[in-house]
Amino acid sequence: MEGVYGFLAFYERKTAEFYEKILPQIKDKTARMLLKILVIDSRKHSEVFRELCGGEIPEEPPKSDIGALALESARILDENEKEIGRKDPLDILTNLVKYEKMLNEEYLVGIQAKGIELVEKREVLKKVFDSIADDEKRHADFLSEAIRLEKASR
Repeated sequence: MEGVYGFLAFYERKTAEFYEKILPQIKDKTARMLLKILVIDSRKHSEVFRELCGGEIPEEPPKSDIGALALESARILDENEKEIGRKDPLDILTNLVKYEKMLNEEYLVGIQAKGIELVEKREVLKKVFDSIADDEKRHADFLSEAIRLEKASR
């Protein structure tokens, strides 16, 4: 499980960094606030997974059996990060709605199930994963709302 948690720590940090990079391109004040919440939550999630993997957040994505959804999510984030500054930020953010929904699905189905299998600290881990899954659901909603607000401000 440490490899899975290391991967999640890495990509949650990378997600926070992604949103920080695109923030200056967002004109609507409320949309920026929603994206800042995503940054805060992603950093928080990264720290939780860093604790669970028992070490530092990797500089590169660690090899791990993390599941197809997580790999696809990582690919979507990587591809869209390359487009910052070259493509309309609304187009990039629209692509990330799928990313956020896929991350949420991964937490709910894969990560949570694996974590709950652990005998020790089962209830605590379940509460932690439930909280992160709730955050991820909210992230997709906040991102969609930020896109709507940014479109309306143009």
